[in-house]
Amino acid sequence: MPRRARSSDRCSGYCQHLTCLSSTSVSHQLLDLLQFGVSSTISCHISNASYSFWSPLAACMRGLWRRRTDAYLAAIAKSSDVLRGKAVLDVGAGTGVLAIACAKAGARVVYAVEAGEMATHAATIVDANGFSDVVKVMHAKVEEVQLPEKVDVIVSEWMGIFLVYEAMLDSVLIARDRWLKHDGHMLPRRARLWLCPLRDTRLWEERVGFWTNVHGLDMSCLQPIAAAELCAQPRIEEVAAEDMAGTHACIADFDLGSMRLDEARRISSRFECTSHVRSPILGFVSYFDVEIAPGAWLSTSPEQELTHWQQVSFLWDSPLQIGQGDVLRGSVDIRQQEENKRCLDVLLACRHYGADGESSTIAKSGSCRNRSYKLDTIT
Repeated sequence: MPRRARSSDRCSGYCQHLTCLSSTSVSHQLLDLLQFGVSSTISCHISNASYSFWSPLAACMRGLWRRRTDAYLAAIAKSSDVLRGKAVLDVGAGTGVLAIACAKAGARVVYAVEAGEMATHAATIVDANGFSDVVKVMHAKVEEVQLPEKVDVIVSEWMGIFLVYEAMLDSVLIARDRWLKHDGHMLPRRARLWLCPLRDTRLWEERVGFWTNVHGLDMSCLQPIAAAELCAQPRIEEVAAEDMAGTHACIADFDLGSMRLDEARRISSRFECTSHVRSPILGFVSYFDVEIAPGAWLSTSPEQELTHWQQVSFLWDSPLQIGQGDVLRGSVDIRQQEENKRCLDVLLACRHYGADGESSTIAKSGSCRNRSYKLDTIT
């Protein structure tokens, strides 16, 4: 089956630089300036970065961030009846774009709270665009800030890689419990996290099968090492839609208005996915979607236009051969790491069942996959 070209291989490659390279020479403020709205949901450290590198990188990332910001701006404009004459809190305001959008939609006052040094630039931007009478930039942590009043609406772009990476949702929920009126509104109002079986035979052949014949030499003894490296950490990458090999399972569904803080810190769920192909399965791909305002959804699914979040793949060290109609039943446990709550420990387990509902005829050790992962590549 021909493989559809990915929407932006070059841009996706730059995203890999953002998520994988390590050093400390590039500031988080630069990323904030590159995007169009709120505080960075990806932190990056790149050493010896040249101007020629940053120019195409900035152009690519602006395009990926734009889809996110455009979705927020459209949802805020659609919510003018909720915002008009109201007090709004923008959590993690970044450059202030969302705060200004709320002012444009008729908010009486917007408290734009930003913990980073970007707050200084945000105040300048707000003033330069004539909104300083409505938007009040506050350089503080939202957990510590003191507002002069309760608010009617909280807006925030809090989502991280795999939805909950970076733990910014914690800050949003704390702000909600401290400052939102009992009949207030959350933007976004809902968030969901999904899993789907993943096939990507090209990736497996490039990274593992490659060692079968290298310049005419059998180097297959290196395949176990290559396979272990491939699945050592979750892969933050663009996944092609045709590599989603089954039904999608929702493993978290957050109502931002009512969920508890502990629900953000640990997610435990059982799932079931049915294969629609006969193929080797390499693991699972995850994505998320959020309902910013009623009916206004932003999705990071491979079936939608690429965003800077991309998708997150959890791979195994050996493929699992399944048939069309076969079922993968399993469980997932996601929790914040004790030593750094921004990072996540993920335990993913599943068993393969035939289309008739019987356990796979493959040897028991081969029909199950159980693996733990650490989502802490981004530091």
